[in-house]
Amino acid sequence: MDTLSTGRLSRRAARARRFAITLVLAALLWWVLAGHASLLSPLAVLAILGAAVSTLFLPLGRPFRLSLSALPGFAAYFLRASVAGGVDVARRALSPAMPLKPGFVSYTTELPHGAALTFFMAIISLLPGTLSVRLEGRLLTVHVLDTRLPIETSLTDLETHITRVFIMAPRPGGAA
Repeated sequence: MDTLSTGRLSRRAARARRFAITLVLAALLWWVLAGHASLLSPLAVLAILGAAVSTLFLPLGRPFRLSLSALPGFAAYFLRASVAGGVDVARRALSPAMPLKPGFVSYTTELPHGAALTFFMAIISLLPGTLSVRLEGRLLTVHVLDTRLPIETSLTDLETHITRVFIMAPRPGGAA
């Protein structure tokens, strides 16, 4: 079998796997949200099949590997950062002086386009006081509540944790 045929088969297998996973996850989500009694209703079947079929028309993403052993460390980091960010935002909101200096910060990421970068941008937006705004190439624009804070250091630290989860080489000069 030539390389072109092998590539087509692996893409078909990846699409079939993605279809099956989406079908199962959509059915599970419907079951959790609406209950097992409505799982076979025409609307449920249409929604579940629609979600799964739509994956056949979407381009395949880049393959990635996750480190399950790095997930607890990332979860602990995310919890610490969320609590610290929440306390900081609450302190600023409750202070009569409202010590804010909102603005935009540019950050050049080393993460490749794909799942890891998408995850990075989503986590930034989930952390209190920050919001991913735009990505142009590798230049990420982040809105922050206070530009005087060491945002670049925080983003580099987050990126380092994500490289561990997605099994990548750490950012040059980043935290180990």
